[in-house]
Amino acid sequence: AAAPDHLFHLRNNFYLGSFQAAINNSDLPNLSPDNAVERDCLVYRSYIALGSYQLVINEIDSAAATPLQAVKLLALYLSNPHDKESTIASLKEWLADPAIGSNAILRLIAGIVFMHEEDYIEALKHTNAGGTMEL
Repeated sequence: AAAPDHLFHLRNNFYLGSFQAAINNSDLPNLSPDNAVERDCLVYRSYIALGSYQLVINEIDSAAATPLQAVKLLALYLSNPHDKESTIASLKEWLADPAIGSNAILRLIAGIVFMHEEDYIEALKHTNAGGTMEL
């Protein structure tokens, strides 16, 4: 028997576009460290979807896990259209790092950023390996 999916309702709200519901119902106790990071990514991506870029930028510090750093990079990219080049350079640097470059959330964020840039080949390069529903 498979273990219960503690993030099912949070993911469901996020995928359906019920971003405020995802945020409001994100207080989930007793999560594993990996599930806690995934929860935080979904919550911060919900804030991004609602346009609260600065909140995400302010709350995710430099000691946060790689997936959260990637979400912060997305907030930086979307919040400052005049400084996209440095954000994209950071993203490419992280993707080239063998230790973190295969992280699914980082690859997803890369796909989102490159889609915004209309660089579809680069977006597909990072998302075609799959592994998650979003990829």
